[in-house]
Parts: sequence; structure tokens; C-alpha cells
Amino acid sequence: MNKLIPILVVVIIILGIIAFLEFGKFQQNTSLTKSTSIYALFPGRNHSFNIVANYSGNYADALVIVNSSTNATLMASPFLWNIGYALGNVNMTFNNYLHVAINLSQINKISLNVVDGYPGLMYGQELWWPFEYRTAQLKSLSLPMIVSQLPNFYSILNYSVYLINGSIDDFSYDIWLSQNPNVTSLQYGDFEVMIWMYWSENLSHVPYFIYVGNMTIPTLINGKIENLSWEVYVLPRTGSANGWTGVYFLSPLKEREAEFGVPIAYILKNMGQFIENAGMNVYNPNTYYLDAIQVGMEFSDNHGTAIMGYYLYSWRIWLLS
Repeated sequence: MNKLIPILVVVIIILGIIAFLEFGKFQQNTSLTKSTSIYALFPGRNHSFNIVANYSGNYADALVIVNSSTNATLMASPFLWNIGYALGNVNMTFNNYLHVAINLSQINKISLNVVDGYPGLMYGQELWWPFEYRTAQLKSLSLPMIVSQLPNFYSILNYSVYLINGSIDDFSYDIWLSQNPNVTSLQYGDFEVMIWMYWSENLSHVPYFIYVGNMTIPTLINGKIENLSWEVYVLPRTGSANGWTGVYFLSPLKEREAEFGVPIAYILKNMGQFIENAGMNVYNPNTYYLDAIQVGMEFSDNHGTAIMGYYLYSWRIWLLS
């Protein structure tokens, strides 16, 4: 019996440590829930409808979606911006969720070596093509807003993606920053920040993209916060010598299906050092505006064919006090 006492003590200590850690996780998640106001941006209160787009003219049509509880609105666009010709269509069906179904063949791209399109939603203000619109917004997150003045919040998506033919380059946020929120076109000095939750494109093999380190981001995955190390890449200029700068955050999880939350303001307020690692000193959270947040999927074809899609079940904003 005396020989068993040390073993029992060790077992009790181990169980105590496990209980302490689990309680810590519980406290962390509970405090998050208690410290937030939760706003549902999507789904909205519209009756069921759909947008059917092809390459020939309505690929950038936008449509307002009114939310049921907040009266915030979103813009929707199939945004097949790089397809010069194709058979088939992209169908965005809005019911109690959004289903984006891509079914295209014989695709001819306008520009090679870039994606075919980015069907999705927009919240905020974009005065450039295709949206050229300012949505109705939450009082606590009224964009454009100076980055340093943004509230602390999580943007949370419940989604799933599927692939039959082609490639899903990323399911992501596409976030736009400018020094003048009234600009109608983007140029060097403006920023595009992409946060990739699921991705297949390897940026380490793409010319001109600069790996600048990893950022530790407290990420909400299926109800639990995990400190994840995200790879960060910078594209100093997009498309031309006067092109805007791209900053890309790549999740280590590559979740095809998840409730996935990221602290967007935290990322934007702390990314300056990573941009400097690319040899640029132009970013200042005190002078840049967060103009808009888009959610969508960049996709590419396989020898002219793209059959894939995604489901977006909800988009919520959790505002931390």
C-alpha cells in the first residue's frame, strides 16, 4: 500500500494539471463570450434569391443584402474579373445560407498566372469597381475607419468549401486600406490585406512574393481560441510599378470546414513590422483607413474547367469590450 501512495500522488498531480489547463481554456472562451456583443452580418432577412453570372456582362453585378437583426447591408458579386470567355456560369444562391456554385468550362483568361475570379460579399466602402458603394453598417464598426481607432473584434465565418475540378487558391478575407477613403482607384500606397483560412497556392514559389516572417494570431476555431503561427508574405507592388501593396496571412490549418474567427483589428494594427521586413516604411496605423472587408474564394481552372464552390452559413462580428 505504501508503494502505491507515490503513484497515486503523481496521478492526482497530473489530473490536477489537466483540469487546470482545461479550466483555463474554458475561462478564456467564457470570458470571450461574456465580453462581446455579437452582431450577425449574414444571413439576412431577404427572401430566397440567386445571382447567375457568366463571363459576358453580369459577372460584376452587385446586390444589397439587408440583415435581419442589425440592418447592416452587404454587397454581393460573382466578380469573374479575369475571365474573357467561358461556357457555364457561377450561381450564388441565397437562402438561409449562401451557396456559391462554380460550373465553368472552356475558360480563357484575360491575364495568365492569376486567378479566374473571387465571388463573395463586401462590407464597408469601396468606391472603385466593381462595387462602387458604401453599405449600411454597424455603429461600432462604421467604415472607413482609421486603423488605430478600430475596436477590438473578431470576424467569424461558418463555412465549408468543396472541389471537383480546378483549384481553390484560397477561401479568404480581402481587406482594403487607403490613406484617402474617397479614392476611386487603387495605386501604390494603398494596401490589400488577404487572410487565407483555406488555401492551396504556395506563395513561396510565386515570383515577387516576399516571405517576411510568422505572426502569432489568437484564432477562434470551432469555439476555442488557439495561438496559431501564420505565415506572412508581402507583394510590394501588384500588377505594375504603381500597383498597390499586398500583404498575405496564411493559416497553418487550411480548414476546409470550420467556424473560424480572426481578430482583424489586431492583425492590421500589428502588421507594420512585417511590411518593414519587406523593405517598405510606408504603413502607419494612424494614417490608414480600413475601407472594406470582403469574404470570398479565389479560384482557378484546370485546363479551362472549374467546378467547385463553397457554403457560407454565417458571418458574425464579435465586438470585445
